[in-house]
Amino acid sequence: MRVYITSLFIFLALIQAYAKGYSQTLTMNLHDVNLLLALQEVSTKSGYDLVYSNNMLTSAKQVSIQVKNASIETVLDQLFIGQPLSYTLRKGTIIIQQKSQDPTQFSQQISLEGIVLNGNGEPLAGASIAIKGTNIITISGNNGHFSFKDIPPNAQLIVTYVGYKTQKINAYGQKFLNILLESEVGTLDEVVVGYAKQLKADVTGSVSSVPIKSVDGRSITSVSAALAGTTAGVFVSQSSGKPGSDGANIRIRGTGTLNNASPLVLVDGIIGNLDEVNPLDVASISILKDAAAASIYGAQAGNGVILVTTKQGKNGPAELQYSSIFSINNPVGVPDLISDYPTYMALVNQSAVNIGQTSRFPQSELDRWNTAKANPDGLNAYEIPNRVAYPNTNWNDVLFQHNLIQTHQLSVLGGGEKTEFNLSARYLHNPGLMDNTGLNRYEIRANVQTKIKNFLTIGTQTFASTQLTDKGKTDDVFSFLASTTPGAYPLYEGKYGGPESIYENPQLNNPFQTLSSAGGTNQTSRFNTTLFAKVDILKGLSIESKVNYQIRFQETSDYANPHDLWRFNDNSIVREAILASELTTSRGNNKDYRITFDNVVRYTPTLNEPHHLAVLVGHNEFYDHYYEFKAVKKGLIDNTITDIGSAAEMSSIDGSSNDRGLRSFFGRINYDFQNRYLFEANLRYDGSSRFGNDSRWGVFPSFSGGWLISSEKFFQGLRDKVQHLKLRASWGKLGNDAAGDYDHLSSYANVNYSFGGAVSNGLAQSKLANEALRWEETTLSDVGLEFNTFNSRLKVELDAYNRITSGILTTYDGYLTSGTVEQPTVNGATVSNRGFELGMNWNGAIKELSYSLGINMAYNHNQVTHYKGQLEEGWQNNGSGSEIYTSNLGEVSAGTLKRTLEGHLIDELYVLNLYHGNGKYYNQNGSVNPAGGPAGGMIRTNDDLAWVQAMQAAGYVFAPVNGVGPSQLYYGDFIYADKNGDGIYGNSYDYGFTGKNDQPNLTLGFNAAFTFKGFDLSMLWAGAFGQQLYWNASAYNTTIINNGTGISNRIAANHYYFNQQDLTDASNNQQGVFPRLKFLTDNINQVNNNFWLYNGSYLKLKNLQLGYTFPETLIKKGTIHAVRIFLTGENLLLFSPYPGIDPELGASIQYPSMRQFAMGIQIKL
Repeated sequence: MRVYITSLFIFLALIQAYAKGYSQTLTMNLHDVNLLLALQEVSTKSGYDLVYSNNMLTSAKQVSIQVKNASIETVLDQLFIGQPLSYTLRKGTIIIQQKSQDPTQFSQQISLEGIVLNGNGEPLAGASIAIKGTNIITISGNNGHFSFKDIPPNAQLIVTYVGYKTQKINAYGQKFLNILLESEVGTLDEVVVGYAKQLKADVTGSVSSVPIKSVDGRSITSVSAALAGTTAGVFVSQSSGKPGSDGANIRIRGTGTLNNASPLVLVDGIIGNLDEVNPLDVASISILKDAAAASIYGAQAGNGVILVTTKQGKNGPAELQYSSIFSINNPVGVPDLISDYPTYMALVNQSAVNIGQTSRFPQSELDRWNTAKANPDGLNAYEIPNRVAYPNTNWNDVLFQHNLIQTHQLSVLGGGEKTEFNLSARYLHNPGLMDNTGLNRYEIRANVQTKIKNFLTIGTQTFASTQLTDKGKTDDVFSFLASTTPGAYPLYEGKYGGPESIYENPQLNNPFQTLSSAGGTNQTSRFNTTLFAKVDILKGLSIESKVNYQIRFQETSDYANPHDLWRFNDNSIVREAILASELTTSRGNNKDYRITFDNVVRYTPTLNEPHHLAVLVGHNEFYDHYYEFKAVKKGLIDNTITDIGSAAEMSSIDGSSNDRGLRSFFGRINYDFQNRYLFEANLRYDGSSRFGNDSRWGVFPSFSGGWLISSEKFFQGLRDKVQHLKLRASWGKLGNDAAGDYDHLSSYANVNYSFGGAVSNGLAQSKLANEALRWEETTLSDVGLEFNTFNSRLKVELDAYNRITSGILTTYDGYLTSGTVEQPTVNGATVSNRGFELGMNWNGAIKELSYSLGINMAYNHNQVTHYKGQLEEGWQNNGSGSEIYTSNLGEVSAGTLKRTLEGHLIDELYVLNLYHGNGKYYNQNGSVNPAGGPAGGMIRTNDDLAWVQAMQAAGYVFAPVNGVGPSQLYYGDFIYADKNGDGIYGNSYDYGFTGKNDQPNLTLGFNAAFTFKGFDLSMLWAGAFGQQLYWNASAYNTTIINNGTGISNRIAANHYYFNQQDLTDASNNQQGVFPRLKFLTDNINQVNNNFWLYNGSYLKLKNLQLGYTFPETLIKKGTIHAVRIFLTGENLLLFSPYPGIDPELGASIQYPSMRQFAMGIQIKL
């Protein structure tokens, strides 16, 4: 509560400062003096600068004024009464100008022409120029030129172009107009880079700006998810759709480390979290991809940097904005499990019979269910409907709901000559896809700055939020969904259903009850405030200092709300709820607070043309402290009394704390010659508490250069074809302090030992120290080419890069002599990422239709170039005249299904390959042909099985199981390739690397936007290609069956089955894709093999939006300035060969991502 009170006082103080700056009062008493003298006195007393032309003032009249405590506007209004002049107040300056003549005195029509340019001074073809209040409109030509004939002399031009801010220009007194359009990214195509802004044309590093429309107006709840498909070389994937955990994983130019590979995120210059930023507050997003752009952030920039700025105030009347979005959500994909219980029972029986066991369900049980299914509304002896007592439950229909998500935001933006402010508040209600998994979030933000003196500006950027999250345990739900059956009813008259069949396992779960039984609270509060001051010392010299304090405090409580599970066909309790005396209740909290100090000096000296220089030096200090505490007690008095004080017995109590700090010094030099030859150098010197004294500091330099070829004289003859051409290159080093806070030190753990016949407590070393532990270091080289053609309608950007990360932190396996003590963390691996990126954008117009099209793609090759050693395997002489096959794989790699090995991808998939024979079982001499087995790697026919037995008779072995029979190797089982040729098919030496992992090597994004009159339409696609997913999850994609385990519809419909006793059995399917069903276990078909590998490539329509902005003529009559209504959708289409839920989530069964259909409104007052 104290942090909120503090933020309120800061906010009120700054608003007070704003009020004083905006309503500064003057006292004046002048009689019959010239206007210039009066204005000079106003300037002296107010501190405002005065801009005027001597020629203008010659026609000014004498003035008199007598006012006390009047505003500057009141004073100026009186001074300019009856004058042929007018004034404008802008940024602390009084600008005197010639008063426009009354347009009504002109009646003759005029002609007008002009040219539309972008921030680089390049012509914009296809810009729309309309005469306000008329139907007159034209489009700029290839050279940006336009013209009008016979238009009113007081006409107002409205100039629009996709991706640029709309401009309104008065035509009065003009014959030719040079119209400069500002990019929506920032003024004059500015991009945000480290500690500064630069013109895009001057940037020598690889920096991408995310179009703000990719974030604004969408129904997303996290900023990270909005980045998918927007930028070349940036792969964005969601791992969950659960509210509060629906942020995305981001990889910039591949995965460069075995540790945390997430990029550094700075929000308004302070380390933050993308998903803690309100999407509607975002003003710009820049992604720094190479060392030249990112090295100014040194120690933590090894995985790239994302810079987010939030919306600031502006000089002008206060503008009230309200935005509201309502969306309906449903899952992109859900587990497809059998819901018909008789079918389920039949398959369980089949799986048991397949391995030589008896059926688990008698035929009478199937008949009983089928009879009840034919009369679902019939009542049993307990007046309970058959659909309840003999259920066929589709758990997807029960668990996944179509709830309404609401977002409401109110903001006030404005300011005066001295102070500017942007205040916003947002409420988000997201009930989630499943019961008891929703959240409510409340947020406020205040960005205020005020100019105390002409040389001094102070301000704050303050953010606070509270989030309440429901306690439904979705991880348990998906586990329990895999371990339940359609033969249980979710909920009937307040009673939760259990398994109805007496032949079913009574301990099976009811997933619906699992969700609702989780009780407790989860409240996370955040407060983040920055106070800053900027001092303009001399012309071109300024210093900016800021201090940031942020705290995140989470409070949790957990308890169970158990229920009996009922069998409704006999109205009995099949499983009683856990007794209150056995229940636990817990309370916990954790707190993370950070303090950051930043001091930056910027110097831009005035040099003789054609030299331009900018220098920046700075210092950063960062400190973070985290602690957590949790207490668990057991034994409640009653299920409904869950306070921890009411529990009887302390079960556990635990806590921990961590501290870390970072001290940094940095600098940058920018130099350009004739605006053609560009050079930049960066240097950062970082010291981290995560390393020992001798290796604590790291130096991270970068150098980059650019050649603006299109500005060369020899290129001028080509400017009509290529309007902009720049070549750039960069090299630099970045760091990553991915170690644990104390990895360089020895770790100790509590242990019990016997001493003197009694058990005592002490400390024992649990991990060895490594005082030489140092930074991970990334060396990154980049070459880029940018060009604009077709009158700058087409913009192309190409990059090629080589990124090598060395000294990656890892832990090697220990020797037996070190006992159970964990080995120290060492700098033991190197990873390479090489690739290229392409981005293209086209802007154009067809009469009143303006449009833009953009595509980006990137290819990345990942490889571990140094790890624990090289793989050495093969046949060797054992010294006694025979050869044996040996491999050091276990010593030089890590992992099982996903292995990391020198020369391979990170977490490359490592599996057995199915055997592929040619079908010629025997050689001409009658001997068995090892290459002649079943073509598809599955034993399907009598001939296939006979070949297997002949191979065994010839001395060959099949692994993992070599015996033949229903409970061993049999019809419908896989056989595996003998990779190493030792005659054993499917042993450990036959595993091999696939050359794939679950990360794509090719990513794609496509965006399109169209505007026609008041309508706008936009879409965003994202794709990822080249990854493989291993999907063999219990119930969802496996042929292991148990009465009490879900069964996939796709496996039920297409698995191998061969009834040798009844060849006419309708269930026979010798061409089934999946292996035979087995009860409880399967040691043959479920080992890691390539059958369960799937192409995880996908293409998604991430967003589609249609909007309409009402014409000003309809709304300006009242207090409303602008109204836009829109329809939008998220994750609307998915194209993928992957048969699972959603390839973006990976192969694991997670909380599904959401497909949303939304409508919204944006109002400006």
